[in-house]
Amino acid sequence: MAEQETKELATREEKVPAARKERPMVPPVDIYEIAEGLIVVADMPGVSKEKVDVRIEENVLEIRGEIDDLPGEEVSPLYAELTGKEYYRAFTIGPEFDLDKVEASMEAGCLRIFLPKVESEKPRKIEIKVA
Repeated sequence: MAEQETKELATREEKVPAARKERPMVPPVDIYEIAEGLIVVADMPGVSKEKVDVRIEENVLEIRGEIDDLPGEEVSPLYAELTGKEYYRAFTIGPEFDLDKVEASMEAGCLRIFLPKVESEKPRKIEIKVA
């Protein structure tokens, strides 16, 4: 039985480093709508501000981030939930957002993006006049 467990452990150790070279992980994202626009919050642990790339091309918001604090490939983890070295996520953005005024910030592995609505899409308060 011990021989079989050793083989299984060796097989798992071979798979983990290979998985870190494969496709990017999908970061969990929360999206909030407020009157002024949308707030997108993406959890990207292990990613520094310098290793994040946020861009909008052809109405697609793309988020990329590279994890820069993992040990080298010569070290095999005993247990790993992260299955790659980078994150990637994309969203289609509608015409109701002002793409020239998008803001992004990164703090403690949490990316925050603000997508403001164009003025015509923001709610307006209608003043009631007394007759």
